[in-house]
Amino acid sequence: MKAIITITLTAMLMASVMAEDETEMNDFVGGVYDRGGISATAGNVAVGTQGAIIRAGDTYLTPTGVYVKAGDSYVSANRTVVRAVDSFVGYNTSQVKADNVFVGRSVAIVSGATIFKQPWASR
Repeated sequence: MKAIITITLTAMLMASVMAEDETEMNDFVGGVYDRGGISATAGNVAVGTQGAIIRAGDTYLTPTGVYVKAGDSYVSANRTVVRAVDSFVGYNTSQVKADNVFVGRSVAIVSGATIFKQPWASR
C-alpha cells in the first residue's frame, strides 16, 4: 500500500512539473519570441515553421540566438523582454496574455500543444 501511494504521489509531482515546463515554453514562444508561425511544444522543446526552440534550464536556444531568463527578464544579444504578471514588455514590443491568447505586436493562440502566432504584417 505504501509503495502505491509513493508511486501515485511521484506521478502527480512529475505531471505538475511537466505542465509547468509546457506553460513556461508556451509563455516564451507566445510572449517573448518575436517570430511568427506554428509551433508544436513538448516539454522543453518547441518545433515549428521557424525552426526549433530548446529550453535548458533558464537558457532558450532559438534559431535567432540565445535568450537567458534572469528573474522576470528574458535577455538576448539584441533585446530584453520583462515579464510583469501576464504582460511581456520590451523595447518597441509588448504582449499581454489572457488565458491562452497573447495579443500585442503579434497575436498568438495556444491550443493544447500547438501555438499559432501571426506577427505584424510590417515585420
